[in-house]
Amino acid sequence: MKNLLLFTILALLSFSCAQKQASKTDEKVQAVAVANKTANIDVEGMTCTGCENTIKDAVGTIAGVTEVTASHLEGLTIVKYDSTKTDFKAISDAITNAGYTVKGEKTPATAKPSVN
Repeated sequence: MKNLLLFTILALLSFSCAQKQASKTDEKVQAVAVANKTANIDVEGMTCTGCENTIKDAVGTIAGVTEVTASHLEGLTIVKYDSTKTDFKAISDAITNAGYTVKGEKTPATAKPSVN
């Protein structure tokens, strides 16, 4: 009987610890989802694939940037980044410093998804 009682207590403690750990994992997943952002940037001045590559190179060196695509045909640069490591201003500054004009951020509804 004592063994059964001890086993029950240990099982309850183990379950309680597992629930706390699962809760912490859920919080971490939510934090990562909040930190990951996508900016659809309206860029003026790109005229060729060389311009696209210049922007990709300039933005791609920023810590926290995970993916950059640019299209001179659409005047659009899409940047995926970790907002705990960088922000829209740093990305915009990199594009400007590369010689292009950032006209603003497009909403996903107006940004075309097919970008090279």
